[in-house]
Amino acid sequence: MKIELRPLSKIKPYDNNPRTNDAAVSAVAESIRQFGFRQPVVVDTNGVIAVGHTR
Repeated sequence: MKIELRPLSKIKPYDNNPRTNDAAVSAVAESIRQFGFRQPVVVDTNGVIAVGHTR
């Protein structure tokens, strides 16, 4: 496993993500502001999100 910071421009959403949770984004953003960022977004070798679309 490799942990790195990437610009958002280098991360792509998974086109077939079955979840539509746009309404949760503001709540997640507020949680990150209050408690910090604890769980990273996981991307594959092509920069496509595998875990963490809402984050």
